Amino acid sequence: MALPPPMMHGRNNATMGMPRKKKMMMHMTFYWGKDALILFKGWPGTNTGMYALALVFVFFMALLVEWLAHCNLKMTKSDDAGSGLAQTLVYTFRVGLGFMVMLAIMSFNVGVFLAAVLGHALGFFFFRVILKPANNNTDGISNAC
Repeated sequence: MALPPPMMHGRNNATMGMPRKKKMMMHMTFYWGKDALILFKGWPGTNTGMYALALVFVFFMALLVEWLAHCNLKMTKSDDAGSGLAQTLVYTFRVGLGFMVMLAIMSFNVGVFLAAVLGHALGFFFFRVILKPANNNTDGISNAC
């Protein structure tokens, strides 16, 4: 049984006292374009320069995730409480930043996806291959999210 249409009241076509809002289209498949919504409402907007800045921002966030993973591996030498607290703080920041990268990717914009993958790849290569961590018992896999 179908539901009846909502009752309209007043001059502004409000439904049950609530004003109607514009529906915003959200992509559910990958698309290529500069008109994206990444992390924050209205950002980067429709400006090409702001879109490029958003890509650079996502790239450096992914790179920072890999750097923090490298730093956390370097701090495992000491077993005191201060070192444990520092490791916990770095880990917490790294996981939060990894989730921010994941949310940026959920914009389904191909440029954002490529920027995040390249940031992780270059970060992994530089911090895990070129600057190998001090302890060699790690498997070299990043736990970003």
